[in-house]
Amino acid sequence: MNDTKFDLNITKTDYKSIFKKFPTPTYLWQKIGDELILIDFNNAAKEITEEKIINFLGIKASELYKEQPQILEELCRCMNEQNCISREMIYHYQSTGQEKILFVIYDYVSPNLVLVHTKNITEQKKAEEKLRESEIHFRSIVENSHDGILIVNDSFQFTYVNNVLCQILDYSYDEIVGQDFRNFLDEAGKKLVGDRYVRRQRGEKVPPRYEFNVVRKNGEKRHVEIISTVSTELRGGITTIAQILDITERKKIEQKLKESEKKFRRIFEDSPFSIVLINLNGKLVDCNPATEKYSGYKKEELIGKDFRDLSLIHPKFLLSLEQTFNRLLKEEKIYNADIQMYKKKGDLIWINLQSSRVKLNGETFFQVIIHDINKQKNADLLIREQIRKLKELNKIQKEFITRASHELKTPLMSISGASELLRDVYNDKLDKNALEMLEIIQRNKQRLEFLINNLLDIVHIDYKKLKLKKQSCNLSNIIQEIIKEWDYFLKKSEINLILELPTSVILNIDKIRFEQVFANILLNAVKNSPPNSNVKIIVKYKGKSVKISISDTGIGLTEDEINKLFTKFGKIERYGKGMEFLDIQGSGLGLYISKEIIELHGGKISVESAGRNMGAKFTIELPKE
Repeated sequence: MNDTKFDLNITKTDYKSIFKKFPTPTYLWQKIGDELILIDFNNAAKEITEEKIINFLGIKASELYKEQPQILEELCRCMNEQNCISREMIYHYQSTGQEKILFVIYDYVSPNLVLVHTKNITEQKKAEEKLRESEIHFRSIVENSHDGILIVNDSFQFTYVNNVLCQILDYSYDEIVGQDFRNFLDEAGKKLVGDRYVRRQRGEKVPPRYEFNVVRKNGEKRHVEIISTVSTELRGGITTIAQILDITERKKIEQKLKESEKKFRRIFEDSPFSIVLINLNGKLVDCNPATEKYSGYKKEELIGKDFRDLSLIHPKFLLSLEQTFNRLLKEEKIYNADIQMYKKKGDLIWINLQSSRVKLNGETFFQVIIHDINKQKNADLLIREQIRKLKELNKIQKEFITRASHELKTPLMSISGASELLRDVYNDKLDKNALEMLEIIQRNKQRLEFLINNLLDIVHIDYKKLKLKKQSCNLSNIIQEIIKEWDYFLKKSEINLILELPTSVILNIDKIRFEQVFANILLNAVKNSPPNSNVKIIVKYKGKSVKISISDTGIGLTEDEINKLFTKFGKIERYGKGMEFLDIQGSGLGLYISKEIIELHGGKISVESAGRNMGAKFTIELPKE
């Protein structure tokens, strides 16, 4: 095959065919008046929308994207600024219901066109849902049909019309049925339809599908297409059954598409993407100006060269490209690959190649669209490196917490032992101030010990190493024992405790961990309640679970505080007038750990509050089995 011949053929290429064969969905919008109208799309767009994009042909952008104002704004900005705009977006296809991550480029094409090219960059394509055929589905299609249905007798009279035909003609059912159908046609239509009607009634063969104009009640003409057949099975002799399609808007769009045929030739030349045509021998036969910009090579330096001999492709990708080329020779598929390319000046960049087969003037070529993804690829590599570093830091942090917690326990034990020895041996020799100092040491020792244990629990939770040691326990006894231990603290806090407990509630739980949770929530209720207020504890059965609720009449919780409550380090700080009684000490870990422990038991924990100064109610549900 002569390469020079290819050059001559390509200069006469049907560029609209190239547009239609773009391997990625591409849409063409035209500004008409103050609106942007969808006037065309390529085969890939038709395929990805399961051909439903046809139903959107002629739609206004303001209507299609009324729920997606950013897309509408970008379309208009591209047109107004006459500039190329690109971004990534999560797009929900109205035609198919699919949601994809797209890289979208809006490109202005003079004088009034916007070319929208979409690239699917989702890691894996979501499987398309198969349409479920059912009686309801088909009934819905029929009831929502846009086609008019009519029956005409051998006297030219309508004997039946459906509601859609009434809407097409803008007459009521009663105004149409019984009338001569020719009364609703223009002069040319009367002659054409009448002649074919008579010939068909005589049994002659006439085309069943043709077009003409109908005249609406207000005098407006609508262009329609008829598909008709003759029947002798209905009562009334020979009748004509026909389907009428209003194709007025489609005709207008088709006319506009014909007028814009020349504009499509410019798409190849003006496209912001590099487009290369390769013959079956692997030689470049054409490329657009964007290719020169991407590669730094002039068109004449590339045409006629075998892609395998081009120095612009990084050697490590040559084998995979040749394998892709061989697959394209055997099957019509779209292939997508990220490779590295050398520019003429030696710069190494990342590009994305999308390859597909096209036919031009009866000849088969491979069309390759090239995108510069160097910034995106470098950003991806940087992100991966940062994620790796963050994981390392997280691991170091957890190891540090574990090591530090264990290291803190040794001096803590010495402090505890020394303070207890002072109190036991020298208690009668110490004055009031010294004894108070020892009490402060003991309280802060307990607080520090509690914090260390919480930090260790957090590490165990993060590493999924928090294990339960379940045994059969009487829940009521456990709660009563905790309250008995806290009797002095409750009296000191001047809290009235109300208990509603069954005599026996047997559950398979980790006793120590449950005590930790219950004590934590009870402490939370007491700390957030003013003196002489009530804390109520109720235990009862609820279906297959046991429900434990702890209610207080204290400071209450706002919605924002509730959302923060069970999070790690979700400490709530509250100050101000009327809140002097609040104990604000704590790490913000207790309720987070409590939630994890209850969920490990297969239960759940929740809180509700009507707001500030309205109290709060914590609820724990544990399964009976």
